[in-house]
Amino acid sequence: MAQAKDLLLRQQIASEHDKGATYSGLAQRYGMSYNTIRTICTRYKEFGVEGLVARYFNCGRSVVDGAERSFRLVRLIKHFHPAWGIGYILVRIRLAYPHLVLQSERHYQRRLSEDKSILPKPQLPSAGPAERSRLAHDTWQIDAKERIGMADGQERCFLNITDEKTAALLKAKGFSPGADLPGSPQ
Repeated sequence: MAQAKDLLLRQQIASEHDKGATYSGLAQRYGMSYNTIRTICTRYKEFGVEGLVARYFNCGRSVVDGAERSFRLVRLIKHFHPAWGIGYILVRIRLAYPHLVLQSERHYQRRLSEDKSILPKPQLPSAGPAERSRLAHDTWQIDAKERIGMADGQERCFLNITDEKTAALLKAKGFSPGADLPGSPQ
């Protein structure tokens, strides 16, 4: 990546060029590229000493109009939903506000990591060794299986309830997908 040259060095290069030094000779002497030396000298000829001052306002990423507004929206949603990732938040914003101009996902991640007003990501308690039931009917497990294909081509959903200790099947219920919708046959 290019680095800004010191103002005194730029002035020295420009004054040596005014005294007759060539671009190639200056490039070898200062260990810079021919194009860098030429740019320094031509800017000095056009703008004087003001042309040698580094223009830092050209550095960095450009910020598009409305970027601050979209950042505030992302920050607000992240505040209310700290477990949501930035990618998911941006998808939700794009669906709700397709006209809003958004920056890259990484842009928001970087800015939010610098913003100390955001709540930290919630930490889930560490899962220690699972404690098993000691007696029958202490703990039941409920498991749902959706849209299982049957031999006749229809789909069925199943709900199973089992006892954790004995692994006994306590209840099993099968039903058609969408059976809970109004107007569907029970």
